[in-house]
Amino acid sequence: MVKIIFIKNNKRTEIEANVGASLLEAANNSGVELFGGCGGAGVCGTCHVYIDERFIKFLPEPENSELDILDIVSNSKENSRLACQVFIQENLDGMEVTIP
Repeated sequence: MVKIIFIKNNKRTEIEANVGASLLEAANNSGVELFGGCGGAGVCGTCHVYIDERFIKFLPEPENSELDILDIVSNSKENSRLACQVFIQENLDGMEVTIP
């Protein structure tokens, strides 16, 4: 299990997530409100999040399809990712994820 901290409207919610689960799955399984309109297919952008900049370097680079979606998200930043495309790894323990 890996500790992930979700931040939404300045409220911090710490969860325990299974390695291999997506951030979207981990949030939904723990009662964190994070919408995934396309069911995790990575085609809608509704699960857009900001990844703690200390941890972004541990993630694989986003695929072109994810980058295309992030290009149309109005509040996208350099540390933006789709939660359905980020999978929990051991080295992400303690990562903060902000839900815009």
